Amino acid sequence: MTIYGDGSQTRSFCFVDDLIDGLLALMNDSPQDFSGPVNLGNPAESSILELAKLIRDLTESSSNISPDN
Repeated sequence: MTIYGDGSQTRSFCFVDDLIDGLLALMNDSPQDFSGPVNLGNPAESSILELAKLIRDLTESSSNISPDN
C-alpha cells in the first residue's frame, strides 16, 4: 500500500449525512446567532499512516505500507 509523503499528514473524517445536517442547520439559523468561522468537521484528526494501518488490520492484509517520498 503506497502512501504519499511520510504519512504524518492528518485528516479529519466525518459522515456526509452529518455534514449535510450541519449545513442545513446553519442555513436555517439566523445570522446573528453566531459569528466567525464554523467547523463542521470532526475534531479528532488521524494521520494517513494511522489510517493505512487501520485499513490493513481491518482487512487482515499482510501488505507493506510504503511511503512514496
